[in-house]
Amino acid sequence: MLNIYGHFLSPPTNIVRLCVSYLGLPHEYIHVDLQKGEQSSPEYLKINPAGRVPALEDDGFLLSQSSAICKYMCGLSGPSDFYPEDLQSQAKVNQWSDFAGKHIMPAMGRLFFNKIVAGMIGAEIDKGAIKTGEAMLARDLPLIEDVLKSREFLAGDKLTLADITLIAGLEPAEMVQVDISAYPSIEKWRKTLMERGFYQRVHSHFAAEMQSS
Repeated sequence: MLNIYGHFLSPPTNIVRLCVSYLGLPHEYIHVDLQKGEQSSPEYLKINPAGRVPALEDDGFLLSQSSAICKYMCGLSGPSDFYPEDLQSQAKVNQWSDFAGKHIMPAMGRLFFNKIVAGMIGAEIDKGAIKTGEAMLARDLPLIEDVLKSREFLAGDKLTLADITLIAGLEPAEMVQVDISAYPSIEKWRKTLMERGFYQRVHSHFAAEMQSS
């Protein structure tokens, strides 16, 4: 049984949650209350000495970093279109996973922290970070829009880990007033994934989960 440690406000956590849901691996999700500082508790630091989420424990084997966790789970699940064995196909999945994780997610993170989280924890709002995040999305979302105009999913005609990474990165869009309807191909792709069972098993929508907690 896999133990997955995370927090619902954490997009990297939600990549792992959506991935394990898609793969259908037996697991237990364990909430780490970041607001209460549980990530810094001695118990959790034994699981992830960096004091961050997500983390995974598999019969004593410990792992952190969402990308590493997801690829490990793909290995447990076995070869599939979701994370193919073919070197070039796998490289394309990695390319788009990295693009989503290193460009879209940090941009959205700047907006989410300063527009939502800062008010919750009494932190100062960084307007410069908001402008930077908006500029990053204005630069990078059109590239994804062009890709999804020509194919159903990011890395080809099959849903892959790249799609999971991107949809987790876009989760706060409505909450931070990012107009996804300006990108109709992304909007159609996103709606399709959010209606799938693997997504619904995690949450109906990121904002809905946040409001219910």
